[in-house]
Amino acid sequence: MPPPAVAPPTGAIPVARPAPPRRGRVGALLVILVLIVTGVLLRTAVSTGLHSINAGSTVKTTYAGDSGSENRGVQATADNPLLTNADYTLLPAKCAYTAWSTQVEVARKFFETAASCLQSAWKPLFDKMNLPFEAPKLNVSATTGGITTLCTGSSSNFAAFYCSADMTIYMPISQLQTDLFGNNWVVYLSVFAHEYGHHVQAQAGILGKVHSQRRDAGARSDLGLELSRRTELQAQCFDGMYLSSSSNGGSLTSAQIGVARNDAYHRGDAPGDMRDHGTSSNMGTWFETGYDKDRAMQCNTFSVPASKVN
Repeated sequence: MPPPAVAPPTGAIPVARPAPPRRGRVGALLVILVLIVTGVLLRTAVSTGLHSINAGSTVKTTYAGDSGSENRGVQATADNPLLTNADYTLLPAKCAYTAWSTQVEVARKFFETAASCLQSAWKPLFDKMNLPFEAPKLNVSATTGGITTLCTGSSSNFAAFYCSADMTIYMPISQLQTDLFGNNWVVYLSVFAHEYGHHVQAQAGILGKVHSQRRDAGARSDLGLELSRRTELQAQCFDGMYLSSSSNGGSLTSAQIGVARNDAYHRGDAPGDMRDHGTSSNMGTWFETGYDKDRAMQCNTFSVPASKVN
């Protein structure tokens, strides 16, 4: 049984019911006691290599399996070297996050600062494995309008996501639900750390193997969707690892971590979704596993029973 959701600390936004997947950190939130604000369902591209958008979108599914972001020296999931060494942890580190604002230039600086800290956190593990680690590119925009990517085409129906085909993390501010989360910027940081986790998977050769397996199984087959969930939940665990590193380094308060924990338990596949991200319970559990254990080995979602990634 997964651990219970943490009660929201002062300043947190209590949650009424499970929200859509982390594909943009959107959902339905209980703002005050009986006032329910229904969030807007915003789905990002599936960042495991099969990039798909909401039903009704004109975006065609496409694979990014031949991307240069996938490590050519390793193609493995459960037995990946990143996941088989018990000593691989993210060390506590101070990160001087810049101020948050919905203004594009200010938000871009915030995410650039976070990206630099994430690079400093993850790269030493790749150095230990003697694997190259190239930093991802970052695209921060006010909206999704006019953005064409190798993973979404010209569609504007996406939220925050990582595109392995061009090694870019896309962070459209309009899709972060800043009207509900306000200045609780730890939520936006957690979104970003999750998407950065997909880049870590790509650099480690995990995504390359998943792409191949999903092509063979059929991306929307039961196995294909299970592989997608294992990938997404691992990124959730990597997110928790990074927030643990930042918290232990003194950059995040206990109240902020409470917000992130609570939020993690209210992400997941909503009724009618494609079942490609995982239940809200598993989303929260894997985030907490990453945060509490801070060991990449503990984030090996490819070696656990299917019931833990449903």
